[in-house]
Amino acid sequence: MLMLDQKFRPHPQVVDTKLDEGEVALLHLESKIYFSLNLTGERIWQGLKEGLTPRDISQRLQTEFAVNADAADSSVAELINELSQQKLVQIAD
Repeated sequence: MLMLDQKFRPHPQVVDTKLDEGEVALLHLESKIYFSLNLTGERIWQGLKEGLTPRDISQRLQTEFAVNADAADSSVAELINELSQQKLVQIAD
């Protein structure tokens, strides 16, 4: 279970590239796993790169997209869990 105050960071072997129309592609250089993010996912990814906690990222989404806390928390948790399963992010030290 994801803790909203736990810090995560992109795996060191993951690179990201902005594509057309707000999409971002992630590529794990060792495993060759490719992952595509939409606009919301890109905002979550940016927050992780900046060292923000999932709670901080959720608060940003609430402000930017005018969504309630539960919806933002859920979106952040779901994506971080999926990225973690794919070894694209890891718990920060």
